[in-house]
Amino acid sequence: MVCTAVLNNFKLIVSIAVVLAAYLYHIKLKLHYEDFLKDSNDDKIGLFSARKLGEFDGETQSDLYLAVLGTVFNVTEGNRHYKKGAAYNYFIGKDGSRALVTGNFKDESDEKDHVMDLSCNDLLTLVHWRNTFRKKYKEVGVVMGRFYDTDGQETAYMKEFVNKIKQCEVKKETAKREDQKYPPCNVAWSAGEGTKVWCTKSSGGVKRSWIGVPRQLFTPGVEKPRCICLNEIESDAVGLIKEYDSCPKSSTECIVKT
Repeated sequence: MVCTAVLNNFKLIVSIAVVLAAYLYHIKLKLHYEDFLKDSNDDKIGLFSARKLGEFDGETQSDLYLAVLGTVFNVTEGNRHYKKGAAYNYFIGKDGSRALVTGNFKDESDEKDHVMDLSCNDLLTLVHWRNTFRKKYKEVGVVMGRFYDTDGQETAYMKEFVNKIKQCEVKKETAKREDQKYPPCNVAWSAGEGTKVWCTKSSGGVKRSWIGVPRQLFTPGVEKPRCICLNEIESDAVGLIKEYDSCPKSSTECIVKT
């Protein structure tokens, strides 16, 4: 009776071990297969695995390649900027898109091409960088990974990125229209006066026919108000726009107490 129970337990343990081993083998086989697909696609024109891209470092391969947002460029013509020891050598043989806006040239993590957590300004800057590379250097393919799959098609991540860029462009255009309506003040600080804000016909970099008066514009979700130049003659603004304390209502400049 005891022997039978022991035997049954032994069989159960063996069965579990076999199933576990088979599962682990399946996972390992799947990973090897994915690596095989990526490496075999290296031979296809325009498709690079991270490993293959890394070979174009000016040494293993004589040419210098880098990737921006998954697109691979041959930057050999810019050798003086990208060769070993040069200022931008960090970008060679990899997609280090994130560092183009963060300036972290030591990032060798798997997140060095992750950009979705960046601000709209940063994302639009990255698109500008990619466009600049397209104008200046030869585009030779794409990296299989975050932005493109093993067939060179856009991944879900890339599609999300494209949608985010569209949203950012709308946001930028909205902000541009707001700047036309409510141009930023000029701002200066000195030990004697403190913070001074004032308006001109070109303050905030927005040229116009009117000067305006300094006002505080409060934006929902933003901790501090920003200084704008308000055209009192044409404006119907209420609520979120307030005058500065101890500043004449019609004055074009104010000293801000902090």
